[in-house]
Amino acid sequence: MARKGMGAVYTRTADSQPLRAEPSADERARLLSRFYEPHHARLTAAVDAALAAHGRCLVFDGHSFPSRPLPYEDDQDPDRPDICLGTDPFHTPAVLADAAVRTLQDQGWKVALNRPFSGALVPMRFYGKDRRVESLMVEVNRSLYMNEATGERLSCLENVRSRIGRSIAKLCKCVNPVVPREGA
Repeated sequence: MARKGMGAVYTRTADSQPLRAEPSADERARLLSRFYEPHHARLTAAVDAALAAHGRCLVFDGHSFPSRPLPYEDDQDPDRPDICLGTDPFHTPAVLADAAVRTLQDQGWKVALNRPFSGALVPMRFYGKDRRVESLMVEVNRSLYMNEATGERLSCLENVRSRIGRSIAKLCKCVNPVVPREGA
């Protein structure tokens, strides 16, 4: 996304128009220090705490996406799923991806893996190194809960939120049960 001007510091809009000038190295460092680094430090600490308490961690990376492809998107297919699940070859075991697809399909949604977006967030300390850290990106089609033209919430928002919450809770129980560590 950085090559499209939509990395850690955005310089382009979703329709590829200029948003701001490319930041200087000092300005970029200040922005990353103020916003990016604290967020990722908290995420890393949370993963550390889960590993210490349970010996494993499952990260859900939640997003939304528009019902119609935006100009910057590589996937321009207008037939979009209700839910997109992004995976990582190292941190998303097939059993997790398969269970997630089934669980969300059981809610009546059309689900796709790595379409229109792919990948899953893992803190860099663990990325590609620690299989105890599993990750799954869950992207929700905005047309399910909002009027995309106005940004107004639809009356079904709470129902959608509840169904996703139940799905994630079910997924946590069936794929990654918390097993007390010996002596804990």
